[in-house]
Amino acid sequence: MAATFQAKTAIRATGLAMLSMLVLLAITLVTESYNSDRAKANISVHRAAHVVATQYDWMFEASAHALQRIEDSLLLQQSGTPPRAITGLGGIAKDLPAGFSYAVYDTAGRLTHSSLTDPPVGNVAARPFFRAARSGTEIDLAPALTTGTTPISGFLMVRRIDKGGRFAGIATVTIPVASLSSLAETLGLGTPSTIALVRADGQLLGRSPPVKPLDLSGWQLFTELATAPDGSFEAVSPADGVERIIGYWHLPNWPVIALAGFDHSTALRPFWRNLLTSAILALPVLLGMGWLVLDLLHLMRIDERRQAALTDAIERSNFLLREIHHRLKNNLQTVGSLIRLENLPPAVQTSLLGRIGAMVAVHEAMYRSDQFDEICISPYLERLVENVAESQGVDVKICIDIAPLRLTGDRAMQLGLLVNELVANAFKHAFAPRGGGTLDVRMQQGEAGLLRLTVADDGPGYDPDTAPSQMGSRLIQAFASQLGGSVRIESGGATTVTVDFPHDYANASPQRSAQPISKAGVRSIASIRLSKFGRSSKRT
Repeated sequence: MAATFQAKTAIRATGLAMLSMLVLLAITLVTESYNSDRAKANISVHRAAHVVATQYDWMFEASAHALQRIEDSLLLQQSGTPPRAITGLGGIAKDLPAGFSYAVYDTAGRLTHSSLTDPPVGNVAARPFFRAARSGTEIDLAPALTTGTTPISGFLMVRRIDKGGRFAGIATVTIPVASLSSLAETLGLGTPSTIALVRADGQLLGRSPPVKPLDLSGWQLFTELATAPDGSFEAVSPADGVERIIGYWHLPNWPVIALAGFDHSTALRPFWRNLLTSAILALPVLLGMGWLVLDLLHLMRIDERRQAALTDAIERSNFLLREIHHRLKNNLQTVGSLIRLENLPPAVQTSLLGRIGAMVAVHEAMYRSDQFDEICISPYLERLVENVAESQGVDVKICIDIAPLRLTGDRAMQLGLLVNELVANAFKHAFAPRGGGTLDVRMQQGEAGLLRLTVADDGPGYDPDTAPSQMGSRLIQAFASQLGGSVRIESGGATTVTVDFPHDYANASPQRSAQPISKAGVRSIASIRLSKFGRSSKRT
């Protein structure tokens, strides 16, 4: 039962371990795929930021050269002419990229020149970039002119104009935000991915898609810049609150950082697509394995319930068998009590009580040991011989050597009746007339799988050929025949009776004793050797 329980526990543990390993493997593969796609997204945004940085580094250089040429041209012209009447600057700025525009403002911040046919007229004297130029900043980058919360449509490169060492106004080039959108399309960055340019002090210069002016100086970007001039990180954008994987690259010649951002859904779209495909393919397998394991566990629970019911039934059967043997023992003891009440000769009464005691001892051994198929004959025969010796009242030295063999209840009872008869006859005929003696009872495994019982006394002996046959000798012959054994007697000043019989009924065949047992022979205790014979055809 313990081995079965351990086997079931091992099967259950193996099934659960297999299912757990499959789930763990699936989780590991998903995690590895997720981390791989996220790493690819980090590499992609980092490369995109590098492209943006390279592109705008060239644009800034072109704008700076255009502003230098504008300043050189203005120094050769007279100022103060109305903007629409001013000519001669278009050729200087013709190399600017498409969509770029320029403007010139005087010392009071008034527009004097513009590449636009209908430029917005306004005064920029209060603008931070104008004040910075008037204070001495030679070249600067700033958000374009806006009103209210209107999103920035472009950003400015501003150059201070000096004439004779004095401030003579500013020249600007407007870089459209649309250029960022065009670059994003070229890079294949779809919505809601973004690219942006941020000034080194945190001011947002431009972004695609465009947003209102924004100060990013407290954002995670500047923490990352403190460790490396380029790289990638994950953060929530302060412009729209979307979490993105962001690549950044510091322009080598300008105080500007180029940014490219993928939102998680876009960056991990290949991962989710592959996960869905894998799930569609693997889910039936996982469900099948799970169903098999759960079904196995269910069958094992059913088997455990059946085993428990069977165990209860076995316990009940054992209880009933104990009760049967206990009652048989009690009934036999009652029979013994009735025999004692009968007015029978003492010898007859003692003989009957000994035979009943041999049967009582078998049933008692069975219900005390809970062994109903077989019993160990060593304690059974030892107790039987001691009970016979106590009932005879003769001081006899008894030597008992019984091997720890096991016999079925029926054969143990037949053997007990045989030993009881031999020992009782030994006390009656070999020890009682002399008042004592020595009795030797042995039982061992013999040759060819036979059992050998030897019972010997040191009495005067007898002649088996001339001794008359009495009840005792006939009972000894009958018990030996039931065991499928043969009886051999040796008597010459002492008597040894040997009976050989097989261990099981299946190997037993009835045999006649080697020598007839007469009354004189029964007087001596026999040595019984058990040998291999067939089942007895007659049972008494």
